[in-house]
Amino acid sequence: MISLIVGMIAIPNMVSVISNARLHAGVTSMSGLSQSARMLAVKQNQTLTVRFAQIDGLTLVAWAKPAHEAAVRIGTDLQAEWEAPVSIMPSPSGVGAPSEIDSAVLGFTPVSTEPSFNSRGLPCVYDGGNCANQGFLFYFKDTSRQGSQGWAALSISPAGRIKKWFWTGSAWVD
Repeated sequence: MISLIVGMIAIPNMVSVISNARLHAGVTSMSGLSQSARMLAVKQNQTLTVRFAQIDGLTLVAWAKPAHEAAVRIGTDLQAEWEAPVSIMPSPSGVGAPSEIDSAVLGFTPVSTEPSFNSRGLPCVYDGGNCANQGFLFYFKDTSRQGSQGWAALSISPAGRIKKWFWTGSAWVD
């Protein structure tokens, strides 16, 4: 009887811990890919764009390639996969979704287009050879969790600082 009670308490906590660990690992992978793309853009002296795609409705894939090339992912591209059932979101939405991260907290007004990094490593919006400096913000939702649970974000400041954010249920923390 005691083991049944302990199991009833422990199993939901374990599921939450595992889900949070996947969320942290996924955002860390996306952050690492962005930082790698930034460094590679400087090393190769060209503008690289980080692209996102949802594969099979569950796996989120991001890859980086020269900004002027087609958005098609190939095996030699710098890439990262997020194995959890996660979606990239333009902003938090749905029942119990958290508020957006305030521009005053970020220190810039973000956009949610695919980020590029110019040959100096600065983030920008690439448009036909031009790359206007900009900051970015992306939200991620673990779709296996309900309400305000399972939210994370990734910000890239106009100076190139990449920061991970996690929703605690009441606030965004880094």
